Amino acid sequence: MHLKELFSSHNNKTTYLMIGGVVVIVIAIIIGVVIGSMANKQISPSQEIPLRDEVPSDIVVPDQNASATNTPKDIAIPKVSIPAAPGVSATLRVFDITAKENTFTPPTIAAYSGDTVHINFTATDKAYDIIFPDYNMKQTAQKGETKVLEFQAQATGKFTYFCELCGGVQSKAIGYIIVAPKRMP
Repeated sequence: MHLKELFSSHNNKTTYLMIGGVVVIVIAIIIGVVIGSMANKQISPSQEIPLRDEVPSDIVVPDQNASATNTPKDIAIPKVSIPAAPGVSATLRVFDITAKENTFTPPTIAAYSGDTVHINFTATDKAYDIIFPDYNMKQTAQKGETKVLEFQAQATGKFTYFCELCGGVQSKAIGYIIVAPKRMP
């Protein structure tokens, strides 16, 4: 074998390796672009149902003495509403939410800004989770189990909560926490 043939053979191998490397890089880029474009085409839950909205102008914030006839049927009446501490205007509100047949009952909780919201969340017919994205909270309850969630309502608005196990915000298992501006004494 002549030196020229050996050198030519070496260049061909190097050329093939370089072309192979470029092809692998191009394929990786194409796969990345395709996967990225598919992820961008998915509809995010917040595009279909706003996770936060304005406080409705006709909101009723019931206390434990409210009657079911004077309170809209989808708004929870707290089983307890007492001062959160002596000398403060904030209230501790205790609610029961039941998950059954892929729905939350009652679906809406109303409180004032500054109130402490305590929720007893019960799953009746299967496992459910309850996610409050704006409060960075999630609880999962198995069939027959009750879990507790508690937070202080701060920012005003209408906040969506949902069951991810039931299909997220696209499912029937959604509800709202409405935080009205602090009432004046």
